[in-house]
Amino acid sequence: MSDAYGFDGSRTAFASKTAVVVAAVAASVLGVSAGYAVQTLLAVVGGVTFGFAARDVSEDGLRDRVRGSSLLVLAAVFVVAALALEKANAVDAVLVGAIVATTSATTLAALVDPDDAIKPVFAALSRSFVATVLGTLLAAALYANVFTALVVGSWTLFAMALASTAMAGFVALQVEFLLVGLLAGRAARAAERLDPSRTASDSEVVGVTDVPKAVWLLLAVQVLLLAFPGGAWPFRFLLSLVGPAGSIAATVVSSVYLHGAVLLLVAVLALLPLAAFVRRSAVAVFGNRAPKTLAFASGGVGLTAIVVLVTSVPGFDSFVTWLAGPESTVTSVVDAYGVGPAVLGGVSGVLLVLGVGLFFYRAAFGLPFVPEHASGFAFAAATLFVAAVAGAFGDAPAPAVFLAMAATLAVWDAGEYAVTFGSELGQAASTRSVEAVHVFATLAVGALAVVVASLATHFFVPAMTAVPRNRALTALGLFAVALVAFAYLANTGGEDDATPE
Repeated sequence: MSDAYGFDGSRTAFASKTAVVVAAVAASVLGVSAGYAVQTLLAVVGGVTFGFAARDVSEDGLRDRVRGSSLLVLAAVFVVAALALEKANAVDAVLVGAIVATTSATTLAALVDPDDAIKPVFAALSRSFVATVLGTLLAAALYANVFTALVVGSWTLFAMALASTAMAGFVALQVEFLLVGLLAGRAARAAERLDPSRTASDSEVVGVTDVPKAVWLLLAVQVLLLAFPGGAWPFRFLLSLVGPAGSIAATVVSSVYLHGAVLLLVAVLALLPLAAFVRRSAVAVFGNRAPKTLAFASGGVGLTAIVVLVTSVPGFDSFVTWLAGPESTVTSVVDAYGVGPAVLGGVSGVLLVLGVGLFFYRAAFGLPFVPEHASGFAFAAATLFVAAVAGAFGDAPAPAVFLAMAATLAVWDAGEYAVTFGSELGQAASTRSVEAVHVFATLAVGALAVVVASLATHFFVPAMTAVPRNRALTALGLFAVALVAFAYLANTGGEDDATPE
């Protein structure tokens, strides 16, 4: 006997969108009633943004992938902000995180088949993660003034060496001109390869091994003479033999302006070979398909560039600490690490957590009670259930917890109905009226359950104050387990009964 339906991943619009709305509303009510309005708003927006990002990165167009990668990093920024704001305890942090997971999974399942989206989302996450990690290191180095201190310190030591003896300037000048000769050919070849309109020539470039060994030997002897005290006296003696011309020559080879000009030329010649090296390294790290690779990494690269540029503005860190307040956690983090490293490091961490979440999401496909064709909505229902439990242990009122519990089943039911019905009839069929009947019936039953539970809590719980807290929590847990077991049996019992003997 053949299978009744061949699921192709399609889903009806009305039921799937209703599942997204129900999940977002229930999660918002739960988070806001727990006292975290701003965090909840950021979490919901971040989760919805992640769903749209997953849809875009799974497309074949380069522009869609760039937009999806950018939205993916933007979603991570919203999540970082939601998790970074103040919370009373770890349970409330779990609540906010579960809201992110709920809205992300529901929106993703409503927009695209999760099987088609997981692989490209993983690719975009990994490439943007590499970009933001490198950006974090760069921002940390800029915040600590590593490059400025390195350049200023090196130039100070070099100027002191030039002022100590003329021979140091003479040896340095030889090394500088040798670098100019070695880099000139490499810069020309790099320019040819970077310009697609030009054909790269096969001309040989002078390398380190092409320099005569006598030149290296002569330089080594001069460096050894400089390393020993009094080793520069032969050079000073030669300059004294030529009289005033020797004094002029000593002044010229010790001039910081001459060495600065030559070193500037060396730096300019080194830019093109460095750019070619960075391009080869980026292809080696991100992949060998440059357009697709750069599209997936564009979100991380763009965020890194924006953060580095903005945080380089003088006084920006002080403005952020003034805006956050002196007693804020944000101020403590900014004072310790800086805005740039904190933002990019937080985004890198969230991208990593999203990748781990997708791993567990993919692993959940094999669980026996998860419908393979509607796994996204089942995962969203599970995370919403976690949010409801966290709200119950937090400060969320009972009606909000009951609403989230009812929405758990509503999201699962509406999502599975959207996928099942859409796979059978296709998206071209007019199914809105049939979907509306099913969805509204589910919502009506859920609303009735919430009202009855809320009224029972309001009228009967005050009369049961003698029940110990542990016993009450145990009863709530057993009720939740029984509810999930009943939903599973109700979902699979019909199929077993319909199986022919």
